Amino acid sequence: MALISIILGLFLDRRWNTLAQWRQFGWFSKLSHSVLEKTEPHLHNPTARYLALLAIPILATLFIQNLSSGWFTPLSLLFAFVVFVYCLGTQNIEQQIDQIISAFRDGQPAAAHAIIEDLSGDSTVNDENSLQLCLSSTLNLMTERLFGVIFWFAILGPAGALLYRLSQQFLSIYRDDPIFSKSAERMSELLNWLPERFLAISFAITGHFEGALAAFKENKETDRSGQYLLIDICLGALEGNDSNDKAAYLSAYRGLVLRSMIFWLATIAVLFLLGWN
Repeated sequence: MALISIILGLFLDRRWNTLAQWRQFGWFSKLSHSVLEKTEPHLHNPTARYLALLAIPILATLFIQNLSSGWFTPLSLLFAFVVFVYCLGTQNIEQQIDQIISAFRDGQPAAAHAIIEDLSGDSTVNDENSLQLCLSSTLNLMTERLFGVIFWFAILGPAGALLYRLSQQFLSIYRDDPIFSKSAERMSELLNWLPERFLAISFAITGHFEGALAAFKENKETDRSGQYLLIDICLGALEGNDSNDKAAYLSAYRGLVLRSMIFWLATIAVLFLLGWN
């Protein structure tokens, strides 16, 4: 059921870009302000208040999820499909990567740098750091938009996908809040830990394995922060591609991400055949 929902959801998401306008989370913003305010006199720990907030929509989703599966299988599939599509991120990263590739190929580096600056939020984009910034920012965004949702949907069903998306929404809302920012960042790091590492494994398998393995060892030896592991392995998996030809290099990167997605779907299919979901 999870595999069918994911495949149909990804197909629909790619065919109709207008779906992004239906992914509105204003209700969660209002709910969060209300719940956090009302729990303040009873729960003084910010993390406890944050978890109490998340429990409301997640428990409701679990209730509907279990109820629909007990009633009618097609209804359960429809519910899972709708939640999955709703939880996908709104930003079309793949399309923006294609625009960057086209700009470099057409000899318009300034246009490519402008898109990379928008994606990364870094105003210092130049010829030397453009590839690094493009890869690091798009990997983070694709994990948040796509791979994280797929991973937790495959593991926990609709409730898992919603948990991941709401945690990202909360982080976006309270990133600068002195009380809840740390709780939001911890939850985001926790939920991204497994998807990022499985994605890194996917890059190694579908790309240059020796290069990815060497990048992994170097990452450990230099004791770089865990947040750099994914980008390091991605760069290692792209070993052999000419980074001087930015359009060709990013095309290879685009292909690596696509092959990794196919690998994820194949893995979920195997788990499905083994009776995982």
